Amino acid sequence: MRWTVAKASWLTVVLQPIGRVDPELLDLLSRGVELKVPGSSCMAAERELPPPAWAYDPWRRQYLSPAILRALRELYGSKPHDLKVLGVADLDAYTPGLNFVFGEAEPLEGYAAIYLARLKLDVDGGPVERRVFAERCLKEAVHELGHTLGLGHCSNPTCVMRFSNSIVEVDYKTSDLCARCRARLLASLSAAVEAEG
Repeated sequence: MRWTVAKASWLTVVLQPIGRVDPELLDLLSRGVELKVPGSSCMAAERELPPPAWAYDPWRRQYLSPAILRALRELYGSKPHDLKVLGVADLDAYTPGLNFVFGEAEPLEGYAAIYLARLKLDVDGGPVERRVFAERCLKEAVHELGHTLGLGHCSNPTCVMRFSNSIVEVDYKTSDLCARCRARLLASLSAAVEAEG
């Protein structure tokens, strides 16, 4: 597969739907990522990736997140360093050692995924307003992309890079990088651009 990276930006982000994902949500995420991730250009892939059956654990009724990330790697193969792939899956997922994850990233590979199932629910398990759901999705998208760009977890409780162990913590943080994380990201991106050019 050949890739064209938008040169007006420092990096290109592809949103890869995994299974059926609302196109309107993908559009909102695409615009939101461009606003929140400095120097990014974001687009949604035209075709969805079917959730791999071998990633599903019927006992847990969840998908294994590292297996989803593996499926993304297999789909995209070799890609430019300045292209990041974010899977968007309307699924519930887990990773070994955790009951569930809102998202996960492979920082060195440039792949990440977010899982929407728990972002749709309030603390009592009922549905949340569409606006709240969209905000949560953007926070998790920016968080996981931050990992693919070299950012770790942040101790600032309102920074988008703060680790969220519950939906309450997702709601508390913003979709913005704190000043320290933003400075780190800009320095990293600037160094990458200088190295290439």
